[in-house]
Amino acid sequence: MSARFQRTMMKALGATDHIMTVLSVTDLTPGYRRIRFSAPTMIDGRETPTASFVRLWAPDPDDPDKVHQRGYTLVEPDAEKGEVSFDFVLHQPMGPASAWAAAAQPGDTIAASYYMFHKFEPPENPEGYLLMGDPAALPAINAILEVLPPEADIVVILQAHLPEDRDIPVTPHPGAEVIWTGPGTNALAEAVPVRDWSNWYAWVAAENAAIKVLRATLNQTHGFPLTDIKHAAYWIRGKAMRLRKESGAAEAEPAPLPPPPAETVAAREAAPAKPRWRSQRGQELLDSLRWKLRAAGLLQAIISLMQLAPLVLLAELGRRLLGGEKSWDALSPLIIWAVVLYGAAATLSAVLMLWLHMVDAGFGHTLRQSIIAKLARLPLGWFTDRNAASVQQAVQEDAGRLHYMVTHAVPDIVAGIVTPVAAIAYLFTVDAALAGLLFVPLLAFVFLFANMMRGVADKLVQYANWTKRANAAAGAFIDALPVVRVFGGDGRSVRSVLEGQASFINGWQRPMAGRKVAAQLSIQPPSFLLLIVAVGSWRIISGRMEAADLLPFLFLGTAFGAQITSVLYGFVPMREARQAARRIGDLLEETELDRSRSTGVIPPGPLGLRFADVSFGYRPRKPVLKSIDLVLAPGTLTALVGPSGAGKSTLAGLPGRFHDVTEGSIRLLASNGEIDIRDVTPEALQRSVGFVFQDVRLIGGSLKDNIALARPGASMAEIEAAARAAQIHERIVAAPRGYDSIVGDEVRLSGGEAQRLSIARALLADPPILVLDEATAFADPESEHLVQKALGALIGRRTVLVVAHRLHTIVHADCIAVMQDGRIVQRGRHEELLARPGLYRDLWQAGEKRPPETKAPEPETMAAEGKAS
Repeated sequence: MSARFQRTMMKALGATDHIMTVLSVTDLTPGYRRIRFSAPTMIDGRETPTASFVRLWAPDPDDPDKVHQRGYTLVEPDAEKGEVSFDFVLHQPMGPASAWAAAAQPGDTIAASYYMFHKFEPPENPEGYLLMGDPAALPAINAILEVLPPEADIVVILQAHLPEDRDIPVTPHPGAEVIWTGPGTNALAEAVPVRDWSNWYAWVAAENAAIKVLRATLNQTHGFPLTDIKHAAYWIRGKAMRLRKESGAAEAEPAPLPPPPAETVAAREAAPAKPRWRSQRGQELLDSLRWKLRAAGLLQAIISLMQLAPLVLLAELGRRLLGGEKSWDALSPLIIWAVVLYGAAATLSAVLMLWLHMVDAGFGHTLRQSIIAKLARLPLGWFTDRNAASVQQAVQEDAGRLHYMVTHAVPDIVAGIVTPVAAIAYLFTVDAALAGLLFVPLLAFVFLFANMMRGVADKLVQYANWTKRANAAAGAFIDALPVVRVFGGDGRSVRSVLEGQASFINGWQRPMAGRKVAAQLSIQPPSFLLLIVAVGSWRIISGRMEAADLLPFLFLGTAFGAQITSVLYGFVPMREARQAARRIGDLLEETELDRSRSTGVIPPGPLGLRFADVSFGYRPRKPVLKSIDLVLAPGTLTALVGPSGAGKSTLAGLPGRFHDVTEGSIRLLASNGEIDIRDVTPEALQRSVGFVFQDVRLIGGSLKDNIALARPGASMAEIEAAARAAQIHERIVAAPRGYDSIVGDEVRLSGGEAQRLSIARALLADPPILVLDEATAFADPESEHLVQKALGALIGRRTVLVVAHRLHTIVHADCIAVMQDGRIVQRGRHEELLARPGLYRDLWQAGEKRPPETKAPEPETMAAEGKAS
């Protein structure tokens, strides 16, 4: 494909040309040059995501009228100044772009084509990143290394075409292992270590032939799903970089590089574990449907031909009638077959739809059962707001997208392809010339559509940005609405954003409206009808066509254009369905709690708790808790204090197996010894360890049901006793239907009231170990006093672990553990800690320095009330 043709096609798809002026030239290494450009029309405030690139058009050294295109990654784009840099490899022999860069001086210019800036978008939370390329791809790899989190595992494999390529700067990263390999088409593929690459994401860019070999090796040898490999050919050997000599000459062989280290060779020869990717689960979900969808497609093709056949028969009937045929014996078979085929097609179509809906019902039922069963096996800590939203999306929205794919997508697409192809094939047998002209509206549509889409890629990015800004502004305005209503405000900020969004959409869509209408009109049935009538009439008058031959075109030639476009639009929900399957598959691949050893029981009696050298992190290589040793003797109250982010809430959630520890163990101190919490059944652990959180969650039921959640069989007397002890009975009695009032519909509870209801729930459950996670954090002073009294009744003689941010509430605790950066840095009683310098005394003094008007009143502490009870 010539560069001129490529440039024409890019323009047709909306690419824009720009002239860039050289500002400075810097040699990073003897063979690697960075050139800074002024590009105000291209870098003009657009978002420039990581690893974005544009196409430069370098002049041919031997033919000034000829240019060569080559992709280059943006380096250090500056939207305010309208400047950007590109890195050029200056190998010998040079290609056109390298030759131009070698001679470039400030003031020189070069053309570039901008289509859109592509985003670096790996899947969510991959296990690691495999980045591979050669010097041409290093700017993109360096940009990616800059944005990856420091705890990420990264393997970088780079190909050196010449020995000096090893001197090209590589962005340092604490988690990156950099491997250099030598020249050759197969070198990158052969350099990939043999290991377990499960759930890794691969980003590769190099020479075209090397990319093909590397992509096949990653997929077939190392197990990478193709969807988890982002690949791009930055140049083609013998064209872009001119690494071949004159035509017919042998390829220039660079000097050999030293062999790879022995440890690298040993790693390649190690026995690989069977790899697995989360993305594979989504494909596996669809595999069970594959043969059914293929059978549906085949049956739909037959149905489409059967549905088309009556029209063909009627067209033939009309031709014979216009030709003077009046014999019933000659015409009746056409009529009978038309009716029979029409009825048979309708029956088969109904059967196909019924069967596909039955397939979808069974598939959807099994899928939802799998999701529900999966949720039951996930750790409680997984259920954050974000993950709860992903569950809702999987069960509702994504399941709906799969419904369309199973029941309608394949028949719609097959019908949209088979029917017009068969119709046009038949029409070619009637009159090839007129049938060929039916492609004219389609070609017009392609041209008009391409013209309509010019610049749309950039507009879509801007539209997404405006949508994000508008949603954020609207959300902030709604959150602040009570304050605005009380203190006044006109919503000027949100109005400004919404007006800017409307202005952008108006400026984008108004000029496009005429082009959009023209593109759609070109393939509407009236357009085909006008073409058929006009050209057909001319051919009939000129004697090139029989009048009867016009009838089939009027029957069949007016709608196939719209059917073809419906196929194009039909592929969009198919793609959405595959993405939905992938998201559901990701959910089903989430890491579960290991319950293989959870079979033990817990003896009755008091329980204590021991954290034995516990370390934990939500992500690999980023520990949140480090070597925690803490003992909670039975019947004692232990408090966790420390600055925000110290790991207090994370530590408090581990006894309930919200997550399993990364290292160490958590043990229950029972009368018959210590029991690892991983060795007991989930039900037994749930009965033994209770929680009262600062963020209270109530179910959509009655107040009575919310209290008896842990003990559905509790008597009304037990429920009422728990409510009285929790200081919430009087509020419940005041509700419209008392304990039978429905939360959210008949009664709404304040934060303090909801907290006391959760305390009543914990009192009724009566666990021997209790964890309180900042239970008074959101309570006002009056509610806090009632919550403190309720907590005093709850604590009793239980073993209690308290996460507190108000130090005055835990001064009577048996032990106060002070946490900082995931470690316990101090421990002891209040008086002991206050007597010696350290973090606890600093926190206490900081609390004492609060202004009197903002300092909370000093109620009786829950620790004191617990001891008294």
